[in-house]
Formats: sequence, structure tokens, C-alpha cells
Amino acid sequence: MHIPDKYLKLMPLLLIVSAIVFISSDQILHQKGQTVQPLAPEGIDGGHIHSLDEGDVDHSDPEAQKRMGIFHYNEGNKFLKQNDWEQAIRNYKMALHHSKNFTEAYINLSTAYLNGKQYEASLETLNSLKAIQPEHPLLHYNLACYYSLTGDTASGLASLQLSLDNGFTNLENLKTDPDLENLRQDPKFKEWQNSFTAKNT
Repeated sequence: MHIPDKYLKLMPLLLIVSAIVFISSDQILHQKGQTVQPLAPEGIDGGHIHSLDEGDVDHSDPEAQKRMGIFHYNEGNKFLKQNDWEQAIRNYKMALHHSKNFTEAYINLSTAYLNGKQYEASLETLNSLKAIQPEHPLLHYNLACYYSLTGDTASGLASLQLSLDNGFTNLENLKTDPDLENLRQDPKFKEWQNSFTAKNT
């Protein structure tokens, strides 16, 4: 292909202009890249982690509510392990705010209340769970702990029996859980334990 001489003379100038445009464009893209905000971290089931201060959450979306409930439940578990009862309670209550039938959140909220010696709040929480799922084994186990800590050993033994009747299987807890110490000191506990062992051997 033949290129006229007048265009050949302009080619060096065009190359210089093109280089300037390319360098400028690259610099602009680089500067934009420095100001891009990082993507929000992903939470449960790939959803965005819910911030307590986040105001743009769709509270009408059941799946979003479920994810936020799980997030706060996991946060509550973290604080429960750290013996930070107040923060654990706060997060479990938030979990229930987002997911009202979250049975595990009721159980752990009642445990946090017991550990914080807020016994009546624990009982109220367990009664709320009883209205939703009256045969949950941990409901009755935590009721046994509540009655033990508040000195009602007869009700504690009855609740312990209900927990076993409904599928509670961690029998080692009956020997080691400090919340059940008052029950273990009661002579009727030994009778109950022997009776239970006889029925299940």
C-alpha cells in the first residue's frame, strides 16, 4: 500500500501524540484503582456480613433475615466462649430479632443468662422456646440447670428426666456440669440416676 509523503511526515508526530494519550489513560486508571473500595467480606452462605450499623438491609427478605440471624448467633457463640455474657446476650437477642424460631439461639441465650446469674431472664427465654418447641431436649436440660441453680431440685430432676426422654445423650454432662452441682448433692439424684441406669441397661 502506498502512503503519500505528506502523511509519512506526520507519522512521528502522531506516534508521539498516541504515546502521550496512552500514558495519560494508564495513569488515570491507576489512580482510580487506588480509590476503589474493597468488596464486602462474605458471610454465611455467601451473603454479605451484616453490620450492626448497616441501614440498607432488606428486612422484608426472609433469606437475608436468616443470614443475619446466623451471623449474630455465631457472634454470640464467640462471646460466650470468651465469658463475655453481655455481648453474647446482645448478639443472641439480635439473632432472635432476625429469626424468631431460631431454637439454638434460645438455648444459648438462656445459657448466657444462667452464666451471668440472670436466672429469671433465662427462665423467660426457656419458656419462650417451650411455646415453639416444647420437646427440645436442651430446653429441658437448661431448665434442669435453672432449677438446680435456684435450689428447686425436685423440678430440676423432673426436667432432667424430660431432657433424657426427648433425646439428650451427653450423659457425661450429668456428672461434670457445674450448673447441676446442687442436683448431684441431693440424695434423690442418686436414686434417680440408679433408676435411669436400670431402665437403660
